Amino acid sequence: MSTGRLGAGDTAIQPTIVDAKGDLIAATAADTVSKLAVGANDTVLTADSSTATGLKWATPAGGGKVLQVVEATTISDTTIASTAMTDTALTATITPSATNSKVLVLINQSATVSSTAAGKIAQFRLLRGATDISSEGGSGLEAAITATALSSNLVSGFFVTYANLDSPNTTSATTYKMQGKVTNTGDSGQVRCQRNNSPSSIILIEIGA
Repeated sequence: MSTGRLGAGDTAIQPTIVDAKGDLIAATAADTVSKLAVGANDTVLTADSSTATGLKWATPAGGGKVLQVVEATTISDTTIASTAMTDTALTATITPSATNSKVLVLINQSATVSSTAAGKIAQFRLLRGATDISSEGGSGLEAAITATALSSNLVSGFFVTYANLDSPNTTSATTYKMQGKVTNTGDSGQVRCQRNNSPSSIILIEIGA
């Protein structure tokens, strides 16, 4: 019958090998053990053959994870009767948590383009700060007018839906905004954003590297 006592030649791991809450007992070689001190808060136990115990505490990988979401909407009725890019009132600011994070920008911009004659074109662009991140070859985002009678004007209403995976490379507050213009102001040509309080929205999603 076993007495639960150690016999001659038996050995036991002494409780004094650990000295803090969370300490672990780990093998360093055959029949050899050592203490692995508890790691920092929110770290995870990871295999690492270069360490004495073959283990280490490490920060969990965060690649591809959504780290934060910022959403903004506007119903500010904004008329742009200019051939120069002008703010549409749709804007949002995000502060990335790491310089290697990406920001997925999702745009839903409501607008109309109007004129007393057909042929006017509305153009839009997405800015990060003062940098245009939506243009290819300087063309920007375009929506051509489809003539639809409304009172004495020709009006075309539409939504500009756009997605951009941006790399701001900063941990400072970063502002994204939409701008628009009409290519020709003749015949009362103009762009009107959030016409009659039609909402526009912007969503900024930080993606961990």
